[in-house]
Amino acid sequence: MNNYLFKSDRNFNDDIDDQSYYYVVTHNDLITKASHDLTARELKMMDFVISKIKPDDRNFNVVETSLYEMGQLFGYARSGKNYSDLAKAIGTLRKKEVLILDEQDRTITQTGWVQSAKYHESGQVQIELSPDLAPYLLQLKSDYTQYRLFDTVQLDSKYSIRLYKLMREANKDKGKTCPTLQATPEELARMMGAPKSYSFGQFNQKVLTPAMDEINLKIDDMDLEIHKGTRGRKVVHVEIYNTFYPRKHSIKGSVAKFSQKSILV
Repeated sequence: MNNYLFKSDRNFNDDIDDQSYYYVVTHNDLITKASHDLTARELKMMDFVISKIKPDDRNFNVVETSLYEMGQLFGYARSGKNYSDLAKAIGTLRKKEVLILDEQDRTITQTGWVQSAKYHESGQVQIELSPDLAPYLLQLKSDYTQYRLFDTVQLDSKYSIRLYKLMREANKDKGKTCPTLQATPEELARMMGAPKSYSFGQFNQKVLTPAMDEINLKIDDMDLEIHKGTRGRKVVHVEIYNTFYPRKHSIKGSVAKFSQKSILV
């Protein structure tokens, strides 16, 4: 998209700083059972748009925003090139698909993220989400996860963002016990969107460890630790704990029991 469209940018929202502290609320299936290949910027952009949804919305309203607002939120300098890049990212969201598994209904929903976007010369943008996402974003009463937009915006890696969301989803009792994400290596790699060709060693080195390190550095209420259950030398189970929260039971005791059981399987 040509840069000249956005040379006369304007601020249409006086509460940009407050916007970063809005909450993003999504159905758990969009976190744990959705297959997609969004980049870090596209993930942040989707969170930004979703944060505009109100709890009492029954239908998707057109999201009114601006390239200026998005640029400020993401820490981009005011320039035609950066605004053009943001517009291209919105365009990519319109083209990329997401597959959402519903195990109860035994169906897979194949849809896109953004149905349409309109750009004004002033930099104002109108975005409409795909209606197929409505069951996962509107009128959520149960099986949903809530997190701050501020958290995902500050993470640089798409793997960090996806692991962060998985850990929020795992915090089902709001920190009364230690939030724990349990999965096989294959399940965790799928949920984080890692390349299918990776061995566990590659996944651990290139995806999981860097994601945990970034989260521990930047998210103020997360301190992640990993424990691995093995069968012989093969890792067959992974447990990631957010040890920032208090818990009723010893983590080490729990893992020791699992490790013993896994060896006997």
